[in-house]
Amino acid sequence: MRAHPAHYSLGPLAKKELSIARVEAIYETAFLRMFLLWEDLLEQSFLRYICGFSSSVGAVALINPRWKTIARAEVAVLGTRDFVSWASPNHVIKRSRDHIVKGPHELVLASNLARLEAFASIRNRIAHSSDYARRQFDAATIHLVGRRYPAASPGRFLRDTALLHPVPERWLRNIANELKSLSVQVCP
Repeated sequence: MRAHPAHYSLGPLAKKELSIARVEAIYETAFLRMFLLWEDLLEQSFLRYICGFSSSVGAVALINPRWKTIARAEVAVLGTRDFVSWASPNHVIKRSRDHIVKGPHELVLASNLARLEAFASIRNRIAHSSDYARRQFDAATIHLVGRRYPAASPGRFLRDTALLHPVPERWLRNIANELKSLSVQVCP
């Protein structure tokens, strides 16, 4: 029987190269990449819904006529801006309400709003070093775990264990599983 990969010992060079700071940076990068995929799923599914695409539960009820192409739908959503945020659940909910009658984006994000706002704050803390991002991150970890992390470190938080679940797991895995579950609800 093979040993579990987590039980392999590291050689001295690996231990030297994989400092705690570097491991935490890897966790942050993994989270950021995962969250970008979540944002992309929200954007791409939304554009397809307003073009009349349907999911396994059928088409959504549109407020305006459907767009003929995804490119035209994207122009309509962008308006005069170069980009719109898909990280903020409140912005996505408002956008959904502007185009779709009680669509999956609105319903799923609204029913998970506090946690998704916390996840967006983690993303913003990784991407931005502002005092605002730090305060939002601290509020997010207080909401999720009940405490702040030293130096408002997203890597330290993501490596920490989520203990309130049936099977304790790292926060990075916990959030990944939650976003996966929500993705299936947005795009059934």
